[in-house]
Amino acid sequence: MTKEDGILAPEGSDSRRLWAAASFTRRQLLLGAGGLGAAAALAACSPGGTSTSPTGGASGTPKRGGNFRVGVIGGGSKDIFDGQNFVVFPDAPRLMTAFETLLTRDENFRLSNDGLAESVVADTPTQYTIKLRQGVQFHNGKTMTADDVIYSLQRIGTDKTLRGHTATATWDITGITKMDDYTVRLPLKTADSTVPDTLAAYYFGIVPVDYKAFSGDPSTQIGTGPYKLKSFTPGQESVHERNPNYWREGQPYFDTVTITDFADATAQVNALLAGQVDAATDLPAAQVAAVQASGKQVLESQTGWWVGLSMVTTMAPFDDNRVREAFRLIVDRQSMLDQVASGKGQIGNDVYGRYDAAYFDKLPQRQRDIEKAKSLLKDAGKENLTVDLYTADLTDGMVSMATVFARQAKDAGVTVNVKTLPSDKFYSDEYYLKVPFSSVYWAGRPYLDQVKLSGLSNSLYPETQWAKSDKGPEFEKLYNQALEATDEAQRAEVQHKMQQLEYDNGGYIIPYFPSKFDGHTPTLQGLTQAKTTLGLNNYGYGFRTIWLA
Repeated sequence: MTKEDGILAPEGSDSRRLWAAASFTRRQLLLGAGGLGAAAALAACSPGGTSTSPTGGASGTPKRGGNFRVGVIGGGSKDIFDGQNFVVFPDAPRLMTAFETLLTRDENFRLSNDGLAESVVADTPTQYTIKLRQGVQFHNGKTMTADDVIYSLQRIGTDKTLRGHTATATWDITGITKMDDYTVRLPLKTADSTVPDTLAAYYFGIVPVDYKAFSGDPSTQIGTGPYKLKSFTPGQESVHERNPNYWREGQPYFDTVTITDFADATAQVNALLAGQVDAATDLPAAQVAAVQASGKQVLESQTGWWVGLSMVTTMAPFDDNRVREAFRLIVDRQSMLDQVASGKGQIGNDVYGRYDAAYFDKLPQRQRDIEKAKSLLKDAGKENLTVDLYTADLTDGMVSMATVFARQAKDAGVTVNVKTLPSDKFYSDEYYLKVPFSSVYWAGRPYLDQVKLSGLSNSLYPETQWAKSDKGPEFEKLYNQALEATDEAQRAEVQHKMQQLEYDNGGYIIPYFPSKFDGHTPTLQGLTQAKTTLGLNNYGYGFRTIWLA
C-alpha cells in the first residue's frame, strides 16, 4: 500500500504511485498484490486457460526473438534486485523476470499448482506438506530441491527486512523439515488456512541455498525464472537474457527484456509514443485517450485494486456507526466512477477482496440515499457536520475521489474540507493512523490477507481501528475460526459473516474498483487481462507468455 502498495519516490520526481520512505512500511505492502486471490485452498487446483486481451492479445503463433522494452514509473538510487523483496515500484517486474513461486494464480484469481510446487496440502490445520516439481533448474544449471525451498522460506521468516516476513508469523520457521529431496514439511505455531495464498505471493520467490541480495554482481542473482539478469543500474534500467535452462517448454519468447525507469507518467507515455519502449505499465486513466489516439493500444484489466476512504471507528465523529453509515449512503458511486476514473471500473460495495473465492456478492448493492443519510446524522446529533478529509497524490484518483466526495456530501448538509498533504507527509507519524478521515488505496488480495494487514488488533496498518470498535471482538473471533477451518465451504461461510459485519459497521468506503491500464505497441502479442494488479498479463511481470509479432 501493492502504502500494491507503496513505493519510494525517485529523487526529483513526481511521487504519484510511489512511496515516501525507504523503510518497510504500510506503503510497501500496497504493491503487495502478490498475496492476492482466493481464501486459501488447502490443495492447489489445476491451472486453466487465459483471458484474451481486447486488443488482439493471446491469439496467433508465438514468435521467438527480439528485445522487449518496457517502461515503468518510479525508481531511483534505492532500486534493488532481490527474489524475495522490493522497495520501489520497478523492483517488482525485475524480481518476476528471474524468480518464481511455489503456487501461482490462474486467470480467475484462483490458486494454481502451475508453479514450482506440484501441491501444497494441509495435513492438519497446523501442518502443510509441499510436494515440489522435479526437473526444475536454476539459471546456473543447479537442480532445485527441498534444501533450496527450506532455505528460501527460512530466509523470509527470519529476515525482518524482507517484504513477506510478517506473513510468516504463524509458521514454525525452525521446524521446517525435509522429508525427501522433493518434499517439505511446514509446521505452524497456530492454525492458518492462508498459507497457500502466502506461497503464491510473488515476493516469495524460491532461491538457491546461500542466496544473497544483489551487491553489484548480476551472476549472483540465481532463480528459476524465464530470464536471468545481465545488467542492472539502479534508477535507470536492467537488462535480462532468456534463461536457457527454463523448465516451461518453449517459453519465454524474447531474447532479452529491458526494463527502464521513468520519473513520471508523462515521461513514460512520451517514450511509448516515440517508440522508445514497447509497453508502458500502469497508465493513469487520463492518459489512455492520448495513447489510443497515437495508434498505440491499451490493455484494460479489471483488478481487485481499490482506492477508498477510511473512517476511524474509534475517533469522533466516526465512533458512531450512524455517521459511518450516513457517509456510505452519501456516495453516488456511478457518478464518482465517471468523474474520477472516466467510467472505467466496477462499482464497489464497501467490501474488499473482490476476487476472493469467498467474496460475499449477495450483499445488497448500497445505493445513494441522501434522505436516510440526513436522518442518520440527525439521530446521531451530527446535523451540519464539518470534517477534514486528508489525502495525497499517491495514486491515480486518490485526490480527485476526495474532492468529488466533498461535493457529494454537501447534499446531506455535510461540509468536507479536503486537506491535500505532500506525498512524503501522508504516511508520516504525524498523520497516518492519527486522523479520523483519510484516503486509502490497496492492491487486490485475498480477503483474509487484507484482514490480517488492516482489520485486527495486531495488524500493521489498522487504518479504521475496526478491531477496537464494538464489533471488533466478534470479528476477530470469526477470523480465528476462518484460519482454523479446513473445509473450504465452512471457511467461506465464516468469511461471509465477517464481510457482513464490515458491510454494516466497518470503516471503509469503497466506491468502485478502478480498471488498470497498460499501453503497448500493436506488435506486442500474447497479452491477457489481469485480475492481479501486476502488469501486462495474468502472470504478472514474468513476461514469459508474450512476444513481438
